[in-house]
Amino acid sequence: MIQLDFGLVLAQPFFLCSLVLFVIGWIITFVSTAALTACDLTICVVGPVRLVWVDIFYNLFILLGATLAVATQAVHNYRLVILTFIAGGLSLLFVCINTTINVHHAMYSAVGSGLIFQSFVLIFWVFYFGAEEDSLVKRTINGFVIPRNPGAATAGVSNGVAHGAVSPNQQPQENLSSVVVAPAADYAYKARALYSYDANPEDSNELSFVKGEVLDIVDNKGKWWQARKADGTIGIAPSNYLQLI
Repeated sequence: MIQLDFGLVLAQPFFLCSLVLFVIGWIITFVSTAALTACDLTICVVGPVRLVWVDIFYNLFILLGATLAVATQAVHNYRLVILTFIAGGLSLLFVCINTTINVHHAMYSAVGSGLIFQSFVLIFWVFYFGAEEDSLVKRTINGFVIPRNPGAATAGVSNGVAHGAVSPNQQPQENLSSVVVAPAADYAYKARALYSYDANPEDSNELSFVKGEVLDIVDNKGKWWQARKADGTIGIAPSNYLQLI
Protein backbone atom coordinates (compact mmCIF):
# COMPACT_ATOMS: atom_id res chain seq x y z
CA MET A 1 0.00 0.00 0.00
CA ILE A 2 1.33 3.44 -0.96
CA GLN A 3 2.04 5.63 2.07
CA LEU A 4 2.10 9.40 1.94
CA ASP A 5 4.88 11.02 3.93
CA PHE A 6 4.93 14.80 3.50
CA GLY A 7 7.94 14.88 5.80
CA LEU A 8 9.91 13.88 2.69
CA VAL A 9 8.82 17.16 1.08
CA LEU A 10 9.78 19.16 4.18
CA ALA A 11 13.17 17.40 4.26
CA GLN A 12 14.14 18.80 0.82
CA PRO A 13 14.44 22.62 1.10
CA PHE A 14 15.07 23.23 -2.61
CA PHE A 15 11.97 21.33 -3.68
CA LEU A 16 9.89 22.82 -0.85
CA CYS A 17 10.83 26.41 -1.78
CA SER A 18 10.09 25.77 -5.45
CA LEU A 19 6.78 24.21 -4.48
CA VAL A 20 5.81 27.30 -2.45
CA LEU A 21 6.75 29.61 -5.36
CA PHE A 22 4.74 27.45 -7.75
CA VAL A 23 1.67 27.61 -5.49
CA ILE A 24 2.02 31.41 -5.18
CA GLY A 25 2.25 31.79 -8.96
CA TRP A 26 -0.67 29.40 -9.49
CA ILE A 27 -2.88 31.32 -7.01
CA ILE A 28 -2.02 34.67 -8.62
CA THR A 29 -2.91 33.26 -12.05
CA PHE A 30 -6.12 31.62 -10.83
CA VAL A 31 -7.43 34.69 -8.97
CA SER A 32 -6.50 37.10 -11.78
CA THR A 33 -8.03 34.89 -14.45
CA ALA A 34 -11.21 34.44 -12.41
CA ALA A 35 -11.50 38.21 -11.96
CA LEU A 36 -10.86 38.77 -15.66
CA THR A 37 -13.51 36.20 -16.56
CA ALA A 38 -16.05 37.90 -14.32
CA CYS A 39 -15.47 41.36 -15.76
CA ASP A 40 -15.08 40.60 -19.48
CA LEU A 41 -16.89 37.49 -20.72
CA THR A 42 -16.41 38.33 -24.39
CA ILE A 43 -12.63 38.34 -24.16
CA CYS A 44 -12.70 35.13 -22.15
CA VAL A 45 -14.59 33.27 -24.83
CA VAL A 46 -12.63 34.38 -27.88
CA GLY A 47 -9.37 35.62 -26.40
CA PRO A 48 -6.33 34.24 -24.56
CA VAL A 49 -8.09 33.73 -21.21
CA ARG A 50 -9.65 30.46 -22.33
CA LEU A 51 -6.18 29.07 -23.00
CA VAL A 52 -5.00 30.29 -19.59
CA TRP A 53 -7.78 28.26 -17.91
CA VAL A 54 -6.45 25.16 -19.65
CA ASP A 55 -2.97 25.98 -18.37
CA ILE A 56 -4.25 26.53 -14.83
CA PHE A 57 -5.72 23.04 -14.53
CA TYR A 58 -2.82 21.45 -16.41
CA ASN A 59 -0.31 23.00 -13.99
CA LEU A 60 -2.45 21.96 -11.01
CA PHE A 61 -2.10 18.38 -12.24
CA ILE A 62 1.71 18.78 -12.47
CA LEU A 63 1.80 20.35 -9.00
CA LEU A 64 -0.13 17.49 -7.39
CA GLY A 65 1.73 14.81 -9.34
CA ALA A 66 5.20 16.10 -8.47
CA THR A 67 4.30 16.53 -4.79
CA LEU A 68 2.82 13.04 -4.53
CA ALA A 69 5.84 11.53 -6.28
CA VAL A 70 8.18 13.06 -3.70
CA ALA A 71 5.87 12.30 -0.75
CA THR A 72 5.59 8.62 -1.74
CA GLN A 73 9.27 8.20 -2.65
CA ALA A 74 8.23 7.32 -6.20
CA VAL A 75 10.26 9.88 -8.17
CA HIS A 76 12.47 7.12 -9.57
CA ASN A 77 9.37 5.37 -10.98
CA TYR A 78 7.62 8.41 -12.51
CA ARG A 79 10.58 10.60 -13.38
CA LEU A 80 10.12 10.40 -17.16
CA VAL A 81 6.36 10.89 -16.87
CA ILE A 82 6.86 14.03 -14.76
CA LEU A 83 9.45 15.41 -17.18
CA THR A 84 7.11 14.79 -20.13
CA PHE A 85 4.27 16.70 -18.47
CA ILE A 86 6.67 19.51 -17.48
CA ALA A 87 7.79 19.84 -21.11
CA GLY A 88 4.16 20.18 -22.20
CA GLY A 89 3.49 22.59 -19.34
CA LEU A 90 6.37 24.85 -20.31
CA SER A 91 5.22 24.98 -23.93
CA LEU A 92 1.71 25.92 -22.86
CA LEU A 93 3.02 28.45 -20.34
CA PHE A 94 5.16 30.26 -22.90
CA VAL A 95 2.19 30.55 -25.27
CA CYS A 96 -0.01 31.92 -22.47
CA ILE A 97 2.67 34.35 -21.30
CA ASN A 98 3.10 35.67 -24.83
CA THR A 99 -0.64 36.21 -25.27
CA THR A 100 -1.21 37.86 -21.88
CA ILE A 101 1.72 40.25 -21.62
CA ASN A 102 0.92 41.71 -25.03
CA VAL A 103 -2.51 42.87 -23.81
CA HIS A 104 -2.33 46.27 -22.13
CA HIS A 105 -4.57 45.57 -19.19
CA ALA A 106 -3.74 45.37 -15.46
CA MET A 107 -5.50 42.03 -15.01
CA TYR A 108 -3.67 40.50 -17.94
CA SER A 109 -0.39 41.71 -16.44
CA ALA A 110 -1.27 39.96 -13.16
CA VAL A 111 -2.07 36.76 -15.04
CA GLY A 112 1.23 36.99 -16.89
CA SER A 113 3.22 37.51 -13.69
CA GLY A 114 1.69 34.40 -12.14
CA LEU A 115 2.51 32.41 -15.25
CA ILE A 116 6.11 33.63 -15.19
CA PHE A 117 6.42 32.47 -11.55
CA GLN A 118 5.29 29.01 -12.58
CA SER A 119 7.59 28.87 -15.59
CA PHE A 120 10.66 29.55 -13.43
CA VAL A 121 9.70 26.69 -11.12
CA LEU A 122 9.08 24.25 -13.97
CA ILE A 123 12.49 25.07 -15.45
CA PHE A 124 14.05 24.28 -12.05
CA TRP A 125 12.07 21.04 -11.89
CA VAL A 126 13.53 19.97 -15.23
CA PHE A 127 16.92 19.86 -13.47
CA TYR A 128 15.50 18.54 -10.18
CA PHE A 129 13.75 15.55 -11.73
CA GLY A 130 15.91 15.13 -14.82
CA ALA A 131 19.52 15.48 -13.63
CA GLU A 132 21.51 12.30 -13.06
CA GLU A 133 22.41 11.46 -9.47
CA ASP A 134 26.14 12.01 -9.97
CA SER A 135 25.68 15.40 -11.68
CA LEU A 136 26.79 18.64 -10.01
CA VAL A 137 23.22 19.97 -9.91
CA LYS A 138 21.78 16.88 -8.18
CA ARG A 139 24.70 16.63 -5.75
CA THR A 140 24.18 20.28 -4.80
CA ILE A 141 20.44 19.79 -4.30
CA ASN A 142 20.91 16.59 -2.29
CA GLY A 143 23.52 18.29 -0.16
CA PHE A 144 20.76 20.38 1.40
CA VAL A 145 18.54 17.43 2.36
CA ILE A 146 17.45 17.70 6.00
CA PRO A 147 17.84 14.44 7.96
CA ARG A 148 14.51 12.77 8.70
CA ASN A 149 15.63 12.07 12.27
CA PRO A 150 17.74 15.06 13.44
CA GLY A 151 18.13 13.61 16.92
CA ALA A 152 19.68 10.49 15.53
CA ALA A 153 21.97 12.50 13.29
CA THR A 154 23.53 14.39 16.18
CA ALA A 155 23.75 11.58 18.70
CA GLY A 156 27.20 10.44 19.79
CA VAL A 157 28.87 7.13 19.07
CA SER A 158 27.49 4.47 21.37
CA ASN A 159 28.09 0.70 21.48
CA GLY A 160 29.94 0.86 18.18
CA VAL A 161 27.03 2.42 16.28
CA ALA A 162 27.53 6.04 15.12
CA HIS A 163 24.95 8.83 14.89
CA GLY A 164 22.33 6.92 16.90
CA ALA A 165 21.60 4.29 14.25
CA VAL A 166 19.35 1.36 15.07
CA SER A 167 21.43 -1.15 16.97
CA PRO A 168 20.70 -4.91 17.24
CA ASN A 169 21.19 -4.61 20.99
CA GLN A 170 18.75 -1.68 21.19
CA GLN A 171 16.12 -3.41 19.04
CA PRO A 172 15.76 -6.97 20.41
CA GLN A 173 12.42 -7.35 18.65
CA GLU A 174 14.23 -7.26 15.28
CA ASN A 175 17.05 -9.77 15.37
CA LEU A 176 19.55 -9.01 12.63
CA SER A 177 20.62 -12.64 12.44
CA SER A 178 17.11 -13.38 11.09
CA VAL A 179 17.58 -10.97 8.17
CA VAL A 180 18.47 -13.09 5.17
CA VAL A 181 20.60 -11.46 2.46
CA ALA A 182 19.56 -12.77 -0.95
CA PRO A 183 22.35 -12.30 -3.53
CA ALA A 184 19.95 -12.76 -6.47
CA ALA A 185 17.38 -10.25 -5.21
CA ASP A 186 15.82 -7.64 -7.47
CA TYR A 187 17.12 -4.17 -6.53
CA ALA A 188 14.15 -1.99 -7.40
CA TYR A 189 15.13 1.20 -5.55
CA LYS A 190 18.06 3.54 -5.06
CA ALA A 191 18.93 5.43 -1.89
CA ARG A 192 21.50 8.03 -0.92
CA ALA A 193 23.35 7.76 2.40
CA LEU A 194 22.57 10.71 4.67
CA TYR A 195 25.46 9.77 6.99
CA SER A 196 28.44 7.43 6.99
CA TYR A 197 27.95 4.05 8.66
CA ASP A 198 30.48 1.52 9.96
CA ALA A 199 29.19 -2.04 9.98
CA ASN A 200 29.11 -3.96 13.24
CA PRO A 201 32.08 -6.40 13.06
CA GLU A 202 30.01 -8.96 14.97
CA ASP A 203 27.44 -9.16 12.18
CA SER A 204 28.75 -10.14 8.77
CA ASN A 205 25.48 -9.11 7.11
CA GLU A 206 25.90 -5.40 7.83
CA LEU A 207 27.17 -3.06 5.12
CA SER A 208 29.50 -0.10 5.60
CA PHE A 209 29.05 3.02 3.49
CA VAL A 210 29.96 6.70 3.43
CA LYS A 211 27.80 9.83 3.38
CA GLY A 212 26.53 10.66 -0.09
CA GLU A 213 27.05 7.15 -1.47
CA VAL A 214 24.25 5.81 -3.67
CA LEU A 215 23.09 2.26 -2.88
CA ASP A 216 20.73 -0.11 -4.67
CA ILE A 217 17.87 -1.21 -2.40
CA VAL A 218 15.72 -4.35 -2.58
CA ASP A 219 12.81 -3.23 -0.40
CA ASN A 220 12.03 -0.07 1.54
CA LYS A 221 10.18 -1.70 4.45
CA GLY A 222 11.51 -2.29 7.95
CA LYS A 223 14.36 -0.80 9.96
CA TRP A 224 17.04 -2.57 7.92
CA TRP A 225 17.18 -2.70 4.13
CA GLN A 226 19.12 -5.07 1.92
CA ALA A 227 21.49 -2.89 -0.09
CA ARG A 228 24.15 -3.23 -2.78
CA LYS A 229 27.09 -0.88 -3.26
CA ALA A 230 28.50 0.22 -6.62
CA ASP A 231 31.32 -2.35 -6.28
CA GLY A 232 28.78 -5.18 -5.93
CA THR A 233 29.10 -5.63 -2.16
CA ILE A 234 25.76 -6.55 -0.60
CA GLY A 235 24.45 -6.47 2.95
CA ILE A 236 21.93 -4.78 5.20
CA ALA A 237 21.87 -1.09 6.10
CA PRO A 238 19.88 0.93 8.67
CA SER A 239 16.98 2.65 6.92
CA ASN A 240 17.24 5.83 9.01
CA TYR A 241 20.64 6.45 7.42
CA LEU A 242 19.20 6.38 3.89
CA GLN A 243 17.02 8.59 1.70
CA LEU A 244 15.28 7.00 -1.27
CA ILE A 245 15.92 8.83 -4.54
